[in-house]
Amino acid sequence: MISNLTRWRNLAEKIPVVLWLVTAICSAQLASSLSVSVIHRIGSPTATSLRLIWGAVFFLAVARPRIWSIGRKQLTAAFVLGLITTGMSFFFFAAVGRIPLGMAVSIEFLGPLAVALAGSRRLLDLLWVILAALGVWLLTLQDHGRADTLGLILAAASGLCWGGYILMTRRVGRAFSGMQGLALSMAVAGLVGLPIGIVPHWQVLGFGSVIAMALISLLSPILTFGLEMASLRRMEPRHFGILMSLEPVMAAVMGFLVLGQRLSTAQLAGMACVTLASFGTVAARPKQTQTTSNGEA
Repeated sequence: MISNLTRWRNLAEKIPVVLWLVTAICSAQLASSLSVSVIHRIGSPTATSLRLIWGAVFFLAVARPRIWSIGRKQLTAAFVLGLITTGMSFFFFAAVGRIPLGMAVSIEFLGPLAVALAGSRRLLDLLWVILAALGVWLLTLQDHGRADTLGLILAAASGLCWGGYILMTRRVGRAFSGMQGLALSMAVAGLVGLPIGIVPHWQVLGFGSVIAMALISLLSPILTFGLEMASLRRMEPRHFGILMSLEPVMAAVMGFLVLGQRLSTAQLAGMACVTLASFGTVAARPKQTQTTSNGEA
């Protein structure tokens, strides 16, 4: 059994970390687009709580963290990450219930973009960030209608949490072995979400909605958060933040394919900008930095 796990781990480490992150991005946005119909049926607080609870159940079952052998600093880090995850999830899904998915993710991306900008020391990195910011702005443009102000505020609040999530996920990933830290943080998020989304709204729960969110949670948070934590163990938060500029692109694509949300010319231009910025960041990264990042696994 141990040799099989070691073999799978060695195989996973040979996969480029960028591919891990791209898979996480696709999984997250597919889950978000599939969640919209459930949100409209039972409300965003209840749908979000179910998502967090299912994620906590899975990670606790797999990781089985031994709380009694974990230090206070480790527990504190996992607790903070859990609170940030709760805020990020509730704000985001409340925004998705009011504004288009691509727009919500574009505004939310300002959080990771701030992380990328704060850590930038090279002029070329700054140029990629500016290009990504231009793409995010273009993605928020609409041909007609007015954006919901509260939806934009909720998306921005989620973005602030997302920036903190990137930094804390890296810290928790290094403080714990395996998925123990992620399991504990998800347990915190699930417990905090319980009185917010389940207890006051238990009457709207139905078997179909519970099962639907269980299936969606396999994509996100389970697959998404697991791959993101693994990725952050192998790359710097600055590079992670810039690469996450693929999120608005994938959100726009999933919004079109799953929800029928059509893209304007400006939004297509924005997708091109953030895609170029993402891949440009990886291509322009110094060889020494790549070696250092990969050596952190």
